[in-house]
Amino acid sequence: MMIHLKNLSKTYEGRSGTHDALRDVTLHIERGDVFGIIGQSGAGKSTLVRCINLLERPTSGSVVIDGVDVTVYEGKDLRVLRSKIGMIFQGFSLFQQRDVLGNVTFPLELRGVSKADARARARDLLSLVGLADKADFYPSQLSGGQQQRVAIARALANDPKILLCDEATSALDTLTTHAILGLLRDINEQLGVTVVVITHSLSVARQVCNKVAVVDRGRLAEAGFVEDVLAAPRSEAARLLVEADGVIGFRHADSPVIAKKAV
Repeated sequence: MMIHLKNLSKTYEGRSGTHDALRDVTLHIERGDVFGIIGQSGAGKSTLVRCINLLERPTSGSVVIDGVDVTVYEGKDLRVLRSKIGMIFQGFSLFQQRDVLGNVTFPLELRGVSKADARARARDLLSLVGLADKADFYPSQLSGGQQQRVAIARALANDPKILLCDEATSALDTLTTHAILGLLRDINEQLGVTVVVITHSLSVARQVCNKVAVVDRGRLAEAGFVEDVLAAPRSEAARLLVEADGVIGFRHADSPVIAKKAV
């Protein structure tokens, strides 16, 4: 699915006044991209991505998916849209009282899929994420990386065309982060899912993304192919991120090869 955010703004009202989380952001994400949204804490990254599945309603502007303006979707239309958009979070958000298989079948149960079909689909997904032998385990029995793999499997249960990753590796150590990013890249290549990755880490963007957008204080500072942005940042926000992360001498050959498959 192609995603086009047009002149997107989001303003929050509070006791101390208003806060502009997003300011007139226009951004295009192609079908099959692994697209990184990067920036410092509080830059507006999460708000931007949550506008894609309308967990946050933009104050102005529009969200266009495959040529259709979905900004005003409600009720059944909104439920159908969200079924096509999977989401994974930093904190995993698993049900502790359900075993691994039960966590993955949950979205299918909500759709009324039969128990046998839901369990078969869940087992296929657990195999995809490398946890075929953990179906009967509970989240508390798993490592952080394994819990995130369960969350990814659950996010894929409804066969989404878009996968949103909200700081999905921030709670993980370096080696586990590397493995999870590799899994996301494999999912992109094998399933043709468009992946949007929120991160404050350029090393994460460098490993998994083919394109990135830098967000700074609610505005789009710059966007482009990851190797171009990291090798020759045009904005002050991107330059500061490069300096802070120590990304020097980024070569085109270092960039991941992302398959562009029709969804």
